[in-house]
Amino acid sequence: MAFHQLVLVTIAITIRIYSCQVINRPPSMHQVFQSSYYIQRDHSTPVKIDCKAHNGNITYQWRKDNVAVRNSREVAVDSKLGTITFTRIQMSDYGTYQCFASNEYGTALSSPIEVKEARLGSFPVDHVFQDCTKFQHCLIQCRDRPVCEPASQCRVEWKKGLGTDNNVPVSDRVAVDGKGNLHILYVTDEDWDGQEYGCGLWNEVTKTFTKGSMTSLNIKESSQSLIEPIEVYAENTKAYLGHTAVLQCIFSGSPIPKIQWKTPELEVIDFSNTNKYELQDFGRKLVVKNLTSNDEGSYMCIADNKVQQQANLNVTSPPFINPQNKNPQMADTYVSGGKNAVFYCDTVSAQGEFPPSPPIWKKNGKDISASRVGVEFSVSSDMRELTVLETKKPTPTRAGSTGSYQCVSENSEGMILKDAFLAVLDPIRIITRPEKSYNIDRESLVSLAVDATTDPALSLQYRWRFRNANNQTTPISSTGGAYALSNGNRNLTINAQGLKKQDFFQLIGRYYVEIYHQYDAEFVHVDIVTDILSIPQETPAQANLWFLGIIFGIIILIIVIILIICMLYRNACKSGTYPVDEKEVAAGHDPEKELADSGFHDLSRADENGHKFDNISLSDDFGKQIESDEDSMGEYGGDLDISKFNEDGSFIGIYADKLNNSKQSTV
Repeated sequence: MAFHQLVLVTIAITIRIYSCQVINRPPSMHQVFQSSYYIQRDHSTPVKIDCKAHNGNITYQWRKDNVAVRNSREVAVDSKLGTITFTRIQMSDYGTYQCFASNEYGTALSSPIEVKEARLGSFPVDHVFQDCTKFQHCLIQCRDRPVCEPASQCRVEWKKGLGTDNNVPVSDRVAVDGKGNLHILYVTDEDWDGQEYGCGLWNEVTKTFTKGSMTSLNIKESSQSLIEPIEVYAENTKAYLGHTAVLQCIFSGSPIPKIQWKTPELEVIDFSNTNKYELQDFGRKLVVKNLTSNDEGSYMCIADNKVQQQANLNVTSPPFINPQNKNPQMADTYVSGGKNAVFYCDTVSAQGEFPPSPPIWKKNGKDISASRVGVEFSVSSDMRELTVLETKKPTPTRAGSTGSYQCVSENSEGMILKDAFLAVLDPIRIITRPEKSYNIDRESLVSLAVDATTDPALSLQYRWRFRNANNQTTPISSTGGAYALSNGNRNLTINAQGLKKQDFFQLIGRYYVEIYHQYDAEFVHVDIVTDILSIPQETPAQANLWFLGIIFGIIILIIVIILIICMLYRNACKSGTYPVDEKEVAAGHDPEKELADSGFHDLSRADENGHKFDNISLSDDFGKQIESDEDSMGEYGGDLDISKFNEDGSFIGIYADKLNNSKQSTV
């Protein structure tokens, strides 16, 4: 490559780099703060609290009780670095502080933090005497404890004798409870008469110690060396979700009893096979790690399987984001101008606690007033969703929708502040688009061209898809066959020339182009049609209909055949033996009596089994052959007598004459 060409390429790359723009985003707070900071009044070194945010050229401001902090000899704020430094703090400097990070597009803010005084008071000076009995429990109280802040950084230390260097070590028979009192679980010869004990406090923040009043022991002798276990102390504990809790049970007795712990489900804790629990202080303390709501409840401590106590654990927390809500909670949002943006803030309390207050919504650290709801914003009935309506980019005369948004919620244990920004982008605008429809033939060459613009900080991409008459969609991702992509996929060329008829009809359908970047997308579709007739092909849906029709016809045919068979069978049943007795009885006659009166009682009935003529042949006993139906009818007289037939046409023959004669004789 020639030198001048290399220079031109370098200049072009440099211009491109410097012309790149970034999305106009409000600040995003990234500093993690403690809820409280303790500073000693007469501290010797400056105390600094950092505040850090990202996105652009940021200016920082610290506020105390919502009033901007001004630089002084006691307190200094660095507006560029975001630090606040306490050089010589005064009583008026203690209070609630908050950091505000601003750029031209918005303001992010930290959660409120408390700056409190770290201090350690003094014990009153006095001296008391404590009676104790040998082999029994002896309680020595840490009286009149002074204020010690922060309480979590203060611990009680017991001393023996006049000096402060003689610590009383915790052992199997010596314990210190949660109130700082000393328990000698059984008195021995080591605890001699007149021995002095004193409690003191150590403050880890101020690095100071103060010693309290002294207690002298007055030991009484006893001959009873065996003492059954006695419960002397149990402590209820409150701790936050995710933190660690310490439960304590103290038993006296001689000898010292062994302690067993049970969970709220009354399961014995096996400390050799768990990372959840830990024993301390000779089994008198149970440490529960990484607390969850399921850890809350009453724990049982049992001494030598004889005596038991109960230590209650309350697992609580300030409000926190509901983990069951699948919506993105207070997430940084990018949206094209004119569209809505939604922020979610679903907060909950720990299990068993009162629910937190409904969220309060802020923009750039200021409450969103009710007058703006319904115009610029929409808030759900439960206050957990904020919708920014028809977002607008900022202009020199209009603030726009871009900015930092906050939600604040509280309960009895504290508060939560969540912060997220909204960046409004230039929308995707289509500046070149093809016609809505093209009618092609087998000699057509069609070029579909699309172009669009968007926010200068973003690059657009183009993606084509094709959907045929069967609603099957396929991507067009490369050049080949009848398709050709060019100009960064902005242009799609469809070439129908030289295609077979079957391949030609595969081009007919709807073409889609998706114009998109990582935050938004627009779509354009084009229909490619033709007037050329094609051989209709049976679609899978049509084939299914034909198959169902055939099955339905077969079922109908089977039903018709079954009906015909049933009708034939019914007719055959109707042509069987005529029920003569039933007809006669229905007409008011008594066939049995009439047969007896007429002399036919010696003949068996026709419907009885085993008739004596069942096996007779069609030839009579005299060898006379019955010639025809006419001959057989002749036996009953010359002319046809209709009185010898029933109403339904069945023949009763001579029986009719006998009935008539019987009736006449009766008359």
